[in-house]
Amino acid sequence: MIPAMMALRFLLGGIALFWLGAAYKTWRGQREGKWRLGPDAAVRGGLPRLVVVVPARNEAKVIGACVAALRASDHPDFVVRVYDDGSTDGTGALATAAGAEVLSGGDAPLPEGWKGKPWALVRATRDVTAEWILFLDADVRVHPAALSRAHSRAMNDSVDFLSGFGRLEMGSFWEKVIQPSVGGLIIAGNDLDGVNDPERTDKIIANGQFILVRRAAYEAVGGHGAVKDDILDDVGLAKAFVAAGHTIRVLFMRELFACRMYTNLHELWFGWTKNLFAGMGYRRDRVVFLIGVLLVEFLLPYGILIYGLATGHRELLAWGVGLVALIHVVRAWLDRLFGQDLRYGLLQPLGAAMLIGLLYDSSRRSRTGRVIWKGRTYSAARPPEAPPAPGIGTQA
Repeated sequence: MIPAMMALRFLLGGIALFWLGAAYKTWRGQREGKWRLGPDAAVRGGLPRLVVVVPARNEAKVIGACVAALRASDHPDFVVRVYDDGSTDGTGALATAAGAEVLSGGDAPLPEGWKGKPWALVRATRDVTAEWILFLDADVRVHPAALSRAHSRAMNDSVDFLSGFGRLEMGSFWEKVIQPSVGGLIIAGNDLDGVNDPERTDKIIANGQFILVRRAAYEAVGGHGAVKDDILDDVGLAKAFVAAGHTIRVLFMRELFACRMYTNLHELWFGWTKNLFAGMGYRRDRVVFLIGVLLVEFLLPYGILIYGLATGHRELLAWGVGLVALIHVVRAWLDRLFGQDLRYGLLQPLGAAMLIGLLYDSSRRSRTGRVIWKGRTYSAARPPEAPPAPGIGTQA
């Protein structure tokens, strides 16, 4: 048998390699820039008409800024359409005042088997005749170059679906503690070399904050009707495109758009518990494994440090000091790279602990709970398997 101390040394050495590997992987991705899209990208060729569709339900606080940013775009031919999905806070009037075309969907109950966002987007696109559609969340702010650069990249890469990860904006204490941990989890688990490899159908991901599609392909896969009961409608839509033989592209676009997803702990908790377990394929074994990784890689070094201080064990104290220092050096470098508040990196263990709580609660809700979002109650369980939805059949 391997002596306990030797096994512990192997484990602690593995933790060090984990953090060094994370730093190297990020550095390599930034150096290569293969999947980066920024305002400096060239626009090649003419850009056909683009319809930007923004679903909005009680988004009075953000819709004006969203539309204003869109209207400042340098794209040569686009319209902004806001779909007011039963808002009671004046969202539609504010969107109109900002210069958007506004469609009102009313606040009738959702049809059986539909989630709110897919139902809104199906109705919002029924009469669209433009060749391309961009789906944008109401809490997104785009750079003036975002529409033209994304549109040009999709056309030049000959893809029918393009999505991207923007910059996370954070204001409150809990946003700055939790969001970097959750965002890091998503990015770390979805290497874009694999995501953009058409042979890796197990690596499909998308970000519903920004999804650009060719309308003909969107209709052919059934549009958002293909993901009508999917909590992760963005990932589901990307999977529908790939299953139908279309190529997708997912990019880092942090210079082209920003999004403040949540503004307080309540929104954070219910927003992420709605999505995290679904994002792990509704598999509890993955949740258990990831919680184990977080406990070992993110929290164990602090435990070793405390134990070493309490007992005076010199070797463990040295390991604890070294690993905690490494974690904070890597975290500070990442925070600076991605423009985050360096002070909150000191709360790395709190963020990891909160992420463990989110993962557990998201898994629990899939068995016993329901989530309330935007005034609607949804089941957190895996949706039933359904055959592909038929085409939408928009007006010519």
